[in-house]
Amino acid sequence: MMKAPGRYNPVMANFAQRVSEMLHNPKTQEMINKVKAQTNKPENKAKIQQFADKLRHRASSSSSRSGPGTGPGTGY
Repeated sequence: MMKAPGRYNPVMANFAQRVSEMLHNPKTQEMINKVKAQTNKPENKAKIQQFADKLRHRASSSSSRSGPGTGPGTGY
């Protein structure tokens, strides 16, 4: 069932409220701080950079090809 644009959606409001509550939870803040501390370590920064470069390479190589049968997972 499609809902008309601009109408109130209680499911999404509930979801947004839950996300907001989760983000303000002290345990969540503790996890975020731990992740930030790990990402500031030089060895982890290098791993993150390598991963980002790998993703960029995949995205640029897959977007440069066009036509049927050239999308991700087709083996071409």
